[in-house]
Amino acid sequence: MKIIYRAENILEAHIVCGMLNAEGIEAEVAGFYQQGAVGSLAPQDFAHVMLIDERDTALAEQLIAAYEQRPPEALTGDRSEGELAGGEASSQLAWWLLIAALIVLFASWGLLS
Repeated sequence: MKIIYRAENILEAHIVCGMLNAEGIEAEVAGFYQQGAVGSLAPQDFAHVMLIDERDTALAEQLIAAYEQRPPEALTGDRSEGELAGGEASSQLAWWLLIAALIVLFASWGLLS
């Protein structure tokens, strides 16, 4: 096994590992328990992505280079002006569910006749 990527945190390590696995490259995250053991201290190079088969090194390095070169817009998903962002849609749905729950509650108390 070979370290193919040193991530800033365990979440990024899992993202890169998942990306490699989706492309048919066997990889796994190492250092998961080490980072948890230090608690709230700053991470000290604990999150690694390990390549299972070293014959996949060239392809894995190309995929990781493409991942690191993506502009921030590509990572967040550039939306058209008419679309709601995920957080806005969730917030709007939460308000509608709250209103519906209040209507059901008032109706069950007999306040809406």
